[in-house]
Amino acid sequence: MAGSLILGWLTTFLPRLKFLHSIIKRQGKRWYAIFSVERQALSASIDTNNTIGIDVGLNKYAVLSNGSQYDNPRFLRKKEKQLKKAQRKLSKKKKGSANYIKQVQRVRKFHEKVANQRKDFLHKLSFNLTEDYSVIAVENLNIRNMVRNRKLAKSISDAGWGMFRNMLAYKCERNGGMLIKVEPKFTSQDCSCCNNRVKKSLSIRTHICTKCGTVIDRDYNAALNILQKALEELLVAN
Repeated sequence: MAGSLILGWLTTFLPRLKFLHSIIKRQGKRWYAIFSVERQALSASIDTNNTIGIDVGLNKYAVLSNGSQYDNPRFLRKKEKQLKKAQRKLSKKKKGSANYIKQVQRVRKFHEKVANQRKDFLHKLSFNLTEDYSVIAVENLNIRNMVRNRKLAKSISDAGWGMFRNMLAYKCERNGGMLIKVEPKFTSQDCSCCNNRVKKSLSIRTHICTKCGTVIDRDYNAALNILQKALEELLVAN
């Protein structure tokens, strides 16, 4: 019944949607209705003058080539103490008992809340960016390799960079825009003003060019380089 009401709302207020099929599933104590739809392509052409480069990170979640910054919410890290406490309680329960099952549900609820908070944050950020810009440039990061670093694995997983990139991709396409994934090599090292390569470790947060004297935030420098690489790709394509 609820699914039919939602479907009716979708087809009434979003007429470009063509309904394909639906799935009703239960996760924990909640029920979810998942709809698969097909949307008619927008006729608007891509505005190649309305572009932005995005550098994702762990200190700041995203730094844009126009200087805008978005803080990293660190949802998992904020709940980590509570989660560890809940997991310790679980380990002391007799497996299969009523109290054990209740504690499993509590631990699962923690994970669900963190996942929902992360998705909500990423949906809102990706929506705003794809509404504001026609062409968005990001690094084509190999996240699977990056999470092999034990010191950074949990923080990278908590950030959800892959999910964010996927959201940007389909929302750009939906809005008639374009997502360009550029080679990440040396985006943090090269100077965005003169292309001089300035080697620096992850702990160095400021880009200081010894050639032209440019002094800017490391992530902002990377965002400018990401945008420049995307513009070069567009120029070649056209």
